Formats: sequence, structure tokens, C-alpha cells
Amino acid sequence: MNSSNETKVLILGGAGFIGGYLASALSKSGYHGRIPARNRERAKSHLIILPNVEVIQTDIANMKNLDTLFRGIDIVINCIGILHENQKNDFTKFHATLVDHIVTSCNSRKIKHLIHLSALKASTEGPSAYLRSKAEGEDIICKKLNSETVRSIIRPSVVFGAGDSFLTMFAELANWLPLIPLAKPKAKFQPIFIGDLVQSVVNCIDGTEKQATIDLCGPKQYELIELVKYAASFSRFNSKIIPLPDWAAYAQARAFELLKIKLITTDNLYSMSVDSTCDTPSNNSRKTIESIAPSYL
Repeated sequence: MNSSNETKVLILGGAGFIGGYLASALSKSGYHGRIPARNRERAKSHLIILPNVEVIQTDIANMKNLDTLFRGIDIVINCIGILHENQKNDFTKFHATLVDHIVTSCNSRKIKHLIHLSALKASTEGPSAYLRSKAEGEDIICKKLNSETVRSIIRPSVVFGAGDSFLTMFAELANWLPLIPLAKPKAKFQPIFIGDLVQSVVNCIDGTEKQATIDLCGPKQYELIELVKYAASFSRFNSKIIPLPDWAAYAQARAFELLKIKLITTDNLYSMSVDSTCDTPSNNSRKTIESIAPSYL
């Protein structure tokens, strides 16, 4: 591989939570970053100020100009993912069809390394459209990517850190609601700190990580109700959490869908019926929620 000062990295989804941390870390290490953003002005505050980072105004969702972004690029990192569909088949569009276009461009531009962020427990037999679409994207990479291109598929559990939409969301809810009705309270997660996820990507880039597929978890497993109680403890109400039975959870999710409130969907509930935990022991040097979250909640 080229030295980092010459290596050009395309970060798809670089304006998002994970992509922003990656862009910052790689910029500090001397890599040249290219980040497409639908709203370049909004990306100014945290991306354009980074040295070696080029922010390009474009909407990759239409996929027409995708190939031009790959010109002169050595490494592609795909961080694009959605948890809620705005329109029917959005999961397929962003997690499979877009991945197919990315692989085609990697092949035609002879990209050296594709790093793809998928999801823990992604499976074609998964209970949710989200998990099935993530598996479809992985399958496309494994079947269609040129053998000359190194591939790394990272499958994290839920990611936490300053600016996340997980613990922060629950802490904010608890600032407004003295009671929080909670769906799937027993669902299990093994949250991974954003800094540890970034380190995993860096390990893929520098060749320290040899595995083609990496399941990524933090050092501790939690039930959802434990995580929500912890986040709520930082709020003004320290809200009372009310566990919902499944029938009530699905009724709540369906009501939110009809009202177009993006808190939880029936597909999210299907995803949570599978534990988002790793089957093998996690790296104990990774950060726990308790060591990081107090600094930002």
C-alpha cells in the first residue's frame, strides 16, 4: 500500500455519525479523504475544516454520478446505512442496490481495498427487512468484487459515542418524559465505542486485521432496559421505564409508523428479536459505556 500521505480514501456516508469520526481520524493520520455530501454547507462545520479532506456536493442516492467519485481513489469505505425506511424498499435500495453500484465502480476503477460497514447478525434468513438487506449487500460484495480488491466487512453491534442516536436519544427522551414505555426491554446488545470501531477500520487499512469479515462488539452485554435506565439517569427526570409486552410494543410501533414518528418501527422490533451480541469473547481493551458515556450524556 502507498504511504498514508499519498493514499486517497473515499468515505461514502462520511457526513454521518460514523463517517465523521472516520474522516477526522484518517485526516489526522495524513490520508487524503473524499466525502460526498448531499448538503455541503451543513458538512462545513465538522468536515471541511479537516486537513486533506475534500467535500463534494452530490446526492449518491440517485447513483448516476457515483462512478466519478471513485476516480483516483485507493480505498473505499462504505458507511451508508438506514434504520428506518422513508419509502418502501429503501432498505434494498441503500443496503443492496447501492452496494452493487459501489462494487461495479470498485471493479472498473481497480480500487485496492473496499471496507464495508454492515450489521451484526445480518442474515438472508433474518427476521427483519433491515437484517436481510444488510446480508444481501454482503453477498453482493463476496460474489462480485474483483479478487484483486481486498475486502473487509465489519459487522458492529450498536455504536455509541458523542453524537450517537442511541444513548443520546434515550437521555433526551428522559428529559421530556417522566415515563418511558419501552418495547423489547429484554433485547440484548453489546455496544461498541465509536473510537474502537474507527480503530478496527484503521487496522483493516494498515493490514493489522487479516479477517475478511469482522463481528465487532464491546466488552459488555446489556439488556435494552439496562441501557435505557442508564441513559435516563443523566436526565432531569430519571424517568420510570415501563416494559411493554410484545402486543403493546407492536401496537406502539405501528402507531408511530402511521404518524411518521421515527422512534421505532415494526421492522426495528423484528431486528431486536435477535440478540445483537458476539458469539466469541470480545476484546477487553475496548471501552465500556460506563467509561465514556458520562462525558457526553
